[in-house]
Amino acid sequence: MTRDVLIEVRNVTKKYHLAEEEIWALRGISLDIFSGEFLSIMGPSGSGKSTLFNQIGALDVPDDGSVLFAGQSIFDMPEESQAAFRCTKLGYIFQTFNLIPVMSALQNVSLPGILRGDAPALAETRAKEILQRVGLGHRLNHKPFELSGGQQQRVAVARALVNKPDVILADEPTGNLDTKTGQEIINLLCELNREEKVTVICSTHDPKMLKSSERICWIRDGMLEEISTADEMKKQ
Repeated sequence: MTRDVLIEVRNVTKKYHLAEEEIWALRGISLDIFSGEFLSIMGPSGSGKSTLFNQIGALDVPDDGSVLFAGQSIFDMPEESQAAFRCTKLGYIFQTFNLIPVMSALQNVSLPGILRGDAPALAETRAKEILQRVGLGHRLNHKPFELSGGQQQRVAVARALVNKPDVILADEPTGNLDTKTGQEIINLLCELNREEKVTVICSTHDPKMLKSSERICWIRDGMLEEISTADEMKKQ
């Protein structure tokens, strides 16, 4: 079955200036991302994969090129519309969890709904449902320091899901986890991708992601070197 293209990356370039040196992070990358797929962006350190991830997630602005979401240019939106877009259409998961330490798991997960304008009671109800979904219904009132690394990442996954986004963007989601816990998070993302039909995009070094991804984009020196499918990877 043919799937719709959800995100179009078109000739995106990005460079940074370090003292007098000009560093090219992205050199004209173009990529289509399909609705409902599980895509991993892989490459060595300094390859540009995190920079590409940030362009797709509207966390950074390219020097040239465009990123379109459902046919609409993200960076042509007014600033207020961009903020609303990030809050409602995208869910972010970070390697360092980025949970608010003085808030409980329930409060952390309720926050995106409140920022969207939901009534606190509605936001809390939705947060409880999602925390149950990721296996943390018994840890609602625990603060991050009272949770294991894997549990903190599950809270981060729940927070990413609470506003029912079209896309989950996961930046090194297993980077700070042991092998077993990392695999559990990968399995959870796969389950959410399959059951919730949410598009998952991971920036990762973790080879375990290869088995779970439908496609893998290999980035090197700021360029898209290759796109592999899961079936192609199995034959290697």
